[in-house]
Amino acid sequence: MNEVRNHNKRGVLGSFLIIIGATLLLDNLGYIPYQIGDVIFRWPMILIAVGVFNLLRKQYSAAIVTLAIGGVFMAPHIIEGLSFRDVFKFWPAFLILAGVTFYFKRKEMLPGQRGNANTNEYIDEVDIFGGGVTQVESKNFKGGKVTAIFGGGEVYMDRCHLSPEGAVLDIAMIFGGTKIVVPRDWNVKSEVVSIFGGFADKRNFFSETPNDPAKTLIIKGACVFGGGEIRSI
Repeated sequence: MNEVRNHNKRGVLGSFLIIIGATLLLDNLGYIPYQIGDVIFRWPMILIAVGVFNLLRKQYSAAIVTLAIGGVFMAPHIIEGLSFRDVFKFWPAFLILAGVTFYFKRKEMLPGQRGNANTNEYIDEVDIFGGGVTQVESKNFKGGKVTAIFGGGEVYMDRCHLSPEGAVLDIAMIFGGTKIVVPRDWNVKSEVVSIFGGFADKRNFFSETPNDPAKTLIIKGACVFGGGEIRSI
């Protein structure tokens, strides 16, 4: 089930990038009328595009917020006679929207629960323009991929058991970041390349729990204008 969910995430991202690229290409070739291009190529459309992307990924809270903000700034360009002064009269509605979002978000997670539980040997987490919390509970964890682009998340492995040969986690942080939490008795080797970013090891090295050489997690990949951190629990 988790494989299907992660496959759908990358499928949505791929389709989204294809649509944006095709639209920009058609505009450069002159196939999009000026009246339409003047509207869709304004900066509020970035927020609307992010909202649509989150909506397709069924991240409704983030989608509602970004669509609402983008719609407010786009409205004066679409509705004739409407000014920004008229639009900003409704700014308290954002407080109401934020309150409703937090209220229903509270019900989505039970006390002590950390988002989605993943019991697979491999994980494939994707956070684009958003974030989430994943609890890895695999009994034979072998690694996987974590991607964060203009977003971030948290991956907890404190209830996870490494495979006898260890595990390799490949990360890609681009204008985003991820926190990875591991047990104290794991060995972690970081082979992450940072370009205008950073990946920090913030584990507690003063623990009396001896490290087991068989429990080695290798983290490799790149952080470009982004970052991440490792913590122990």
